Amino acid sequence: MGRNDYYVLLGVERSASKAKIRRAFQKLARKYHPDINPGDNVAALRYQRIFEAFEVLADPEKRERYDTLGVHPEPLDRAEPARYGFEGFDFSLEGDRDADIFPDLFRRPHRATADEGVGADINHRLSISFAESMSGLTTRFRIVRQVSCETCEGWGEIPAAAPRSCSRCEGRGGATQARGFMLFTKPCSACGGTGVVARERCPDCRGAGRAPETQAVTLEIPAGIAHGDKLTVPGMGSHGRGSASAGNLHVHIEVQPDPFFTRKGDNLYCTVPVSFTEAALGAKIEVPTPEKRVTLRVPAGVQSGQKLRLSGRGAPARRASGGKGDLFIVIQVVTPEVYDDRSRELLRELERLNPLSSREALETRAEEVSP
Repeated sequence: MGRNDYYVLLGVERSASKAKIRRAFQKLARKYHPDINPGDNVAALRYQRIFEAFEVLADPEKRERYDTLGVHPEPLDRAEPARYGFEGFDFSLEGDRDADIFPDLFRRPHRATADEGVGADINHRLSISFAESMSGLTTRFRIVRQVSCETCEGWGEIPAAAPRSCSRCEGRGGATQARGFMLFTKPCSACGGTGVVARERCPDCRGAGRAPETQAVTLEIPAGIAHGDKLTVPGMGSHGRGSASAGNLHVHIEVQPDPFFTRKGDNLYCTVPVSFTEAALGAKIEVPTPEKRVTLRVPAGVQSGQKLRLSGRGAPARRASGGKGDLFIVIQVVTPEVYDDRSRELLRELERLNPLSSREALETRAEEVSP
């Protein structure tokens, strides 16, 4: 039931006793009673709403049906609610005078207009680190959304204290136009053809129906979220006009670049340098992963650019099956800088013992294609 919940309107628990419900009504009535707010039709509407809630919850049969079905047992259609006098009211009771628990005061007949419809969506960009994208996180941020006025429920109008004749049609309810020999009567758009204006601009929102409001949003970011992914929070966009539903909140994820890892799908790539000797003879080296460092065996004779795979060490998959991608270690053989004669002599000796035979095939091929 949410905003229309009678228990919320009176500020009591669903298990509250009849006596507690009566006391809650008395505290609110002393603030909104028409007798102490003469001429204030907003207060009168609020009093009508709390009286409606009290009338249901104070009656055992009506309350039982309301708790079961969530609806009022019978339509409440009266020009003015019965007023409870102030006899027996405890004015010494303290309450939150600033709290406003009357978001839904009334329903007005629906009138379709161009600006009615689902509220606008909100797009929010959220930047997270690479580590956070791997592990997931709970984050909190603020957005500004257009929220319906609680007094007029987003319509921008409330029932007028005293209905008056429509000035646009002068109380006739419409205008007559002649087309040839035929007369056409068009209902007045200002009064809906009634000739009477029974509504006035809401004093709280000045007719706008909505107002900007900053709200905090708490969002669960799943592990494995990728740069460019979008998370949608239904109903957290701006409120629509009147009874229209709210739009959605779209959170666009931006993952900050990582100095070690790059991502392609669920697989990760990391370039690891190895020395000339490690590449030639093979070695065991420590390499980083998103969780911790692990030991990797580099095979003898590995070449620069060769990829070594670590299964299940990649990014968490967002598929229903779960699991993780793989981590590919890209080998980068680092050529040593030689400054002394002894090192040069050893490298030349290595070259004589291990000639680069693979280049001979290129030289032979070049001789075959030359004219």
